[in-house]
Amino acid sequence: MTDEVTLEVNGKIISGWDSVRVTRGIERFPSDFDLGLMDYYPGSDEKQLVKEGNICVVKIGGDLVITGYVDDWLPSINRARHEIRATGRGKCEDFVDCSAEWPNNVISNCTVMDIATRLASFYGIKVNCDVGELQTVPQFTINWGESPQEIIDRVCRWAALLYYDKPDGSLLLTRVGTKKAASGVAEGVNVEDAYYRKSMADRFSDYVGVSLGVSPISGWAPGSAYDSVTLATARDPDAADMRYRKRIILVESTMLAKDRAQNCIDWEMNRRYGRSQQLNVTIDSWRDSAGKLWEPNTLIPVNLPTLQLENTELLIAEVTFLRDERGTHAQLLLMPPAAFSVQPYEFYQVIPGLNQ
Repeated sequence: MTDEVTLEVNGKIISGWDSVRVTRGIERFPSDFDLGLMDYYPGSDEKQLVKEGNICVVKIGGDLVITGYVDDWLPSINRARHEIRATGRGKCEDFVDCSAEWPNNVISNCTVMDIATRLASFYGIKVNCDVGELQTVPQFTINWGESPQEIIDRVCRWAALLYYDKPDGSLLLTRVGTKKAASGVAEGVNVEDAYYRKSMADRFSDYVGVSLGVSPISGWAPGSAYDSVTLATARDPDAADMRYRKRIILVESTMLAKDRAQNCIDWEMNRRYGRSQQLNVTIDSWRDSAGKLWEPNTLIPVNLPTLQLENTELLIAEVTFLRDERGTHAQLLLMPPAAFSVQPYEFYQVIPGLNQ
């Protein structure tokens, strides 16, 4: 399979790249690229110029990887050659950069899918969701000037969803993936470089969620004592092998109102557990054994005995496709699925008469 990288702009296909970097990820929003080439295609007198802001498509072989816009078109010259560098991002860049538009700035009677679809419609971005039975989001007011991405981040946390862009430029609302790649990374097979970070710096053996009460009569004064109530507890999966380390967390009032304190503490534990195990690996191919490009939010087998990672399974958090004078490589950032548990969120509700 030929993995030539092409940039298509205004019906013109530009190839012959000297350097390539294309990055996609669960938490990289939107996907982006950085390509470098000689100003003239080898063997051709046609000058390959592109205007910044043009819509573009980036492909690896016959596979689409990014649909978006050219942000920068950077020509340069020196004594030896004339070069061009092109950088850009997926269509969802407008979702991040621009301000949200919504009638009266009040969102009500909508699911996350409804909200995302409406916000994205101004920029020609399609929205897909592979999670069924979405509940209606509580009514809330958006702030002037905030981006659609900031709004989607809040409502996706409330609905426990992940969001990132797809190669066709669309926005996907989803959860931690269960799809498995045909192959993975294995020592002595396809690994060129690997770095594994397993940390205890941000992990704790025990997590306790509490609320603090203040006497409605005396209120709070310097030096006065709070009454604390334990609402939820959680233990690290490896707590039996850890020294005692306890973390007390104040649960937000919005979590109390919705009885979601346990969700909040579970998230704290899972997130710290997952993020404490990060594998950065460089491999010699952009594709798995079935010929498919590495895809974020996909589980892959990992076998690196030297790093004490044998016959385990990790999730692709981010993939970078690279090509330069050193050859063709893929850089993968891998973590346990628990690293992408979504932080619980509840909207503040206005109680009628409270502020009268």
